Amino acid sequence: MTIDDETAAYIIEVHKYFEDLRQVASQLAGLLVLAAASGKDPVPDHPMLLSARRLHQEACDGLRATRATECARVHHHHLIEAAAALGGSLRQFDVDLALGPLRAGYAHLERASRSLPGFELVSFEHACCAKTT
Repeated sequence: MTIDDETAAYIIEVHKYFEDLRQVASQLAGLLVLAAASGKDPVPDHPMLLSARRLHQEACDGLRATRATECARVHHHHLIEAAAALGGSLRQFDVDLALGPLRAGYAHLERASRSLPGFELVSFEHACCAKTT
């Protein structure tokens, strides 16, 4: 894939937001594991949840201010969708209800990572948010 200068600038600009959303997904997954292990749903004011919300908001604000090039449109779309799904998960205080949007958000991050170079993800294939069949 050949990357033009404007798309390269986009990649540099949004890399932080991609990493922020990846971190939000990781924090949510960790919090859900803790909640499942304890048998209690996450509390709305848990420090990890508050941190994830803050990071999510920063990523959303940054993404809204970013202009995607034609080459980056699919990538940007998946980042926006990931942010929306993760936002849905952040609003849930029930493990079962939070898991679906978390999975969806991570799936969009995976799609974004495949659409442009420089966006790596660690596989959650065997993690709590992995889809079991």
